[in-house]
Amino acid sequence: MIEIPSDCRLVFCVGVGGVGKTTFSAALGLREALRGRSVLVLTADPARRLADALGVDRLVDVPSDVPLPDGSSCGELHAAMLETKASADEIIRRAASNADRAQRVLDNRIYQAFSSTLARSHAYAAMERVHETTHDDRYDLIVVDTPPAQSSIEILDAPARLVSFLDQRVVRWFLRASDEPSRLAGGTIAQRLLKAVAGDSLVAALTEFLTEMAFLRKGFAERASALHQLMQSEKTRFVLVSSAEPVGIEAARSVAAEVADRGFELAHVVFNRAFVPEVDVSTDRTDTYPPSLVRLAPKLRQMRAWLAAEQAWKTSSMRALCQELDVPTWALPEGNRPLGSTSALAAWIDRVRAIKPTG
Repeated sequence: MIEIPSDCRLVFCVGVGGVGKTTFSAALGLREALRGRSVLVLTADPARRLADALGVDRLVDVPSDVPLPDGSSCGELHAAMLETKASADEIIRRAASNADRAQRVLDNRIYQAFSSTLARSHAYAAMERVHETTHDDRYDLIVVDTPPAQSSIEILDAPARLVSFLDQRVVRWFLRASDEPSRLAGGTIAQRLLKAVAGDSLVAALTEFLTEMAFLRKGFAERASALHQLMQSEKTRFVLVSSAEPVGIEAARSVAAEVADRGFELAHVVFNRAFVPEVDVSTDRTDTYPPSLVRLAPKLRQMRAWLAAEQAWKTSSMRALCQELDVPTWALPEGNRPLGSTSALAAWIDRVRAIKPTG
């Protein structure tokens, strides 16, 4: 069975889009809640897949209580769907030294566009939310469902990217040109050109936004460092979710390499939709068919042979990757999508099978 150590505080479910990360994140959170822990499942995916998997009407930025299956009263399960603008606003309020400074940022038109629309602002808001919830005593474990992205674990880089952006020479140069126009003629000329193209008000808003963000840089850097240390510690686990198809296997290798490149370690690999439990594809059994199906028997046997060959290939590929990555590897069955309730989720993850390495 897939279990998370009791001293683990944070789990990231990573992988490319469309492999069932959200459903697995919900099931993993539920399993840990049924073991007696207080669990928050946080999705950074703007779709409503987590609500569908848990069988609740909707999720919002504020964590909601999710009822456990009937007869279960061990732990607690909570879930939230990150709303970028609300989370970003709260980040600014916490980071600012006073309410006036925070309000200047919140009212800034550049910030409003940045916090609501840019993909990387969504990733940064998600990671700030992760940092916040790991310091919340109400939760023993936080399970993070990472969003699909061009880089499947781009979200993990978001805090460092923001600090790096504020350290860019062009940002510092632009701000110094505003403060010391007589000394930085090049910057002044550039600002004049920008004003001619975009207008005085937009340049003023951009300058104000960069000034305030630069002022908040120290707090951002401290949280980015603390979160990175947490992600490298024994209190964090990374679980790679993949399909068992050829493209999925290659994508899983790529994601595993990205995780390793960042100094993190995979704890588990999970192959979703890896088998159909209701279908026995063994080839050493003899079937009898009712008279109405006798004429179809050759085709039915051929279909079974095809399914058996496909399952053997999947199993061989999963075992090879298991040996290559040297981490516990698991196969989950096909299930009704969405599963739609915590009872269905619990039954689904209980059918997990361990994958042994080749050799």
